[in-house]
Amino acid sequence: MARINTLLRGIRRYLNRSHWLTRLFRLPVSEGPASRPGVVLIQVDGLSEPQLRQALKKGEMPFLRRLLRREQYRLHSQYSGLPAATPAAQAELFYGVKTAVPAFSFRDQESGKIIRMYEPDAASRVESRLRQSGNAALLAGGSAYADNFTGGAAEAHFCPASLGWGPALRTANPLALLVFLISNFYSFLRIGVLLGLELLLALMDFMRGISHGHDFIKELKFIPARVAISILLRELCVIGGKIDINRGLPIIHINFLGYDEQAHRRGPDSLFAHWTLKGIDDAIARLWRATRHAPRRRYQVWVYSDHGQHAALPYKYLQEGGIETAVAEVFSRLQSVSTRSRATSPNGIQTQRVRLLGGHRFQRLFAVAGLAAEPEGEETAQVAALGPVGQVYAPDKLDIDQRRQVARDLARRHQVPVTLIAEDSQRIHAWTATAEFTLPGQAAELFGADHPFLGELEQDLISLCRHPDAGDVILLGWHQGATPITFATEGGSHAGATPDETHCFSLLPRDAPLPARSRDYIRLDDLRTAVLQRLGQTQHSP
Repeated sequence: MARINTLLRGIRRYLNRSHWLTRLFRLPVSEGPASRPGVVLIQVDGLSEPQLRQALKKGEMPFLRRLLRREQYRLHSQYSGLPAATPAAQAELFYGVKTAVPAFSFRDQESGKIIRMYEPDAASRVESRLRQSGNAALLAGGSAYADNFTGGAAEAHFCPASLGWGPALRTANPLALLVFLISNFYSFLRIGVLLGLELLLALMDFMRGISHGHDFIKELKFIPARVAISILLRELCVIGGKIDINRGLPIIHINFLGYDEQAHRRGPDSLFAHWTLKGIDDAIARLWRATRHAPRRRYQVWVYSDHGQHAALPYKYLQEGGIETAVAEVFSRLQSVSTRSRATSPNGIQTQRVRLLGGHRFQRLFAVAGLAAEPEGEETAQVAALGPVGQVYAPDKLDIDQRRQVARDLARRHQVPVTLIAEDSQRIHAWTATAEFTLPGQAAELFGADHPFLGELEQDLISLCRHPDAGDVILLGWHQGATPITFATEGGSHAGATPDETHCFSLLPRDAPLPARSRDYIRLDDLRTAVLQRLGQTQHSP
């Protein structure tokens, strides 16, 4: 029976299209015993644990439900850290560095420019600092798909630092590409059918958006972006992931962006956002089945999310002119400080991540909107606010009383839910419309004693305010009892402190070697430790 089993495995391997594509593209393989452990780590971007449970209950993710019921998997509550955004989450997972960035958009102190983390230069600059931490890069020797950082992966695809396919496919000869297309005919036929269906749904959603008064041009641009991210990018990642499984790479990380993209536009509990979960569930199932027949490693599939989302009200509906107008009015009350301000584009990240697919046409169609030119000879306050966390940078150094005045006025006169300043190395001071708070010590009064991650949330918020790239005043879009707001134009938002934004999940085999802990939830550095232990690696670089 053992010989027959070996023979059948050999025949299956010989007929496997991933095996032939590996040879055709001359991709390196990881040689060694087939008993070596491997991990396929799948990120469902932006899906909170409450939304996952809702999807499981409604039957939207039947394969994940099967993992829980029949395959000895366990669902773990997970805290995202702050800011509750992909760059910070992946920095903690890939490099063991918490609060690596103060927000999704901020002013880099080295260059003096406001950056956004979907920009290739910004992502590369931050990751270069992460490599200096001395911690092991989690994806070393492996591959990364649609990630903010490469994580030290030997091959990165559809990442800001490596747009489009990696070099092996970009430089392949025409014959190899033809065989690639033919051998994946069913997959590309599937992509075509799904693209048509998704395009029809996108057009229906477009008409619905226009009828609700949304901007015509933005809605029109969202159609190809939605189709490309929800279908095309997902399917290309699955094809690449299956090839890497056949090659025996030690770790493969794939980020599925479709749910997060739709949730930003229509809200995390919208029908259109949850529609994408069906396709993501099927993609996970296909990758899991590929690992069952992997010839070079004994893989486990681990599924997790980096953060959640919360339905949010755009701040521009509370303050005409948006947050930059509010900041300009506040600074106009300060003597010797410019009355002007400039801000990042408030449109959110929708339509920008489609640029990960690479290609000149995508880059032209979805070009990143530049900042308005700074008036010549005039200093200006700067605002970086691309979500529910914002950073305000004064043109000149402010004394403590001036910083307090700016923070207090933004909270009390301009309806910013929470404003914060780092008063010294020990304390953070916060304002709402009606009260003042000091951290550490009053997080329960500010965020509610029932917040599931209150202790670590307080520490992470203090670290965020003390980050070298943080602003003179930090803006936060929520406190206990307040309606969550976002400084971008979006229906769903994340990076802030609400329970939904910070409550993510990990779906792991029961024997996953999670470290011992006193709390009833895990965070991403616990997941990192478990992955390294399974792969037989250490926390620090060799």
